[in-house]
Amino acid sequence: MPGRRGRDVIVIGASAGGVGTLQKLLSGLPPGLPAAVLVVLHTATTDVPLRLPNILARSGPLPVAYAVPGQRLTPGIVVLAPADQHLVLTPGDILRLHRGPHVHGNRPAADPLFHSAARTCGGRVVAVVLSGVLRDAADGAAAVAAAGGAVLVQDPGEAPFPSMPQATLAQVPQARPLSVEDLGAAVARLAATAPPPATAPATTTCADGLDVALWLAVSRLHAYASTQRQLAERVAENSPLRRSAELKAYEAVHAAELIATHVLPAYATPAAPAGPAGPPGPATDSPAAGGRS
Repeated sequence: MPGRRGRDVIVIGASAGGVGTLQKLLSGLPPGLPAAVLVVLHTATTDVPLRLPNILARSGPLPVAYAVPGQRLTPGIVVLAPADQHLVLTPGDILRLHRGPHVHGNRPAADPLFHSAARTCGGRVVAVVLSGVLRDAADGAAAVAAAGGAVLVQDPGEAPFPSMPQATLAQVPQARPLSVEDLGAAVARLAATAPPPATAPATTTCADGLDVALWLAVSRLHAYASTQRQLAERVAENSPLRRSAELKAYEAVHAAELIATHVLPAYATPAAPAGPAGPPGPATDSPAAGGRS
């Protein structure tokens, strides 16, 4: 996004209680905000929230739409992660969608977006964590802070579900807790404020797009495992073919989990020239009751 003056990438994570909170935040943003706004709201696929963009657009002056693969960041537009797809930011300010494994029990999840924004955009990023259960966005917010970005959280005392803001404050003590009525104005101020000079490029030693390729591999492994499980269900219970298919399914899922939990985090945090290692990448948790809004 050439010609930027401030922090022009706003990433927002919300879960339970997040729709009302998002409405209040968006109502506080000015028309013509000089930043793109990317939002992850935990949604179940059965919800089919087709009306969500319209609901949120009526709350403030900015247009709201679901992300489209290959879309470029555009200032003054709010972009939502679609149900059942992770939204990530890749080099060139290009948005990608993928069906990698659930993170903290959710897909979409905030951590993949926050980590990708930190790695790709560094100090240009403002991360905002709103009401929600569990700890999604906490590790990603730490990556944003480590890359020179700013982190805001909804005041846990007023959040309907304070776990996500609390987890973020535990990871990023310097994050600013604000009432939801004040968050929109704070985001607008940061969008108009130039980030501090970068002390190191927000890149890793991997080739551009390697993390996207790894997520694609994870997705393909899960698809292969699903195919093998379906095959196993169609043959006799004590058949060698069934045992072979079940073993292949197990091995594929295990490989996908290894990539997601041990390989991808190495490319999810900006490399620093010196000092302690950055915060870990997103960890995949088992789905938990209440993990979705």
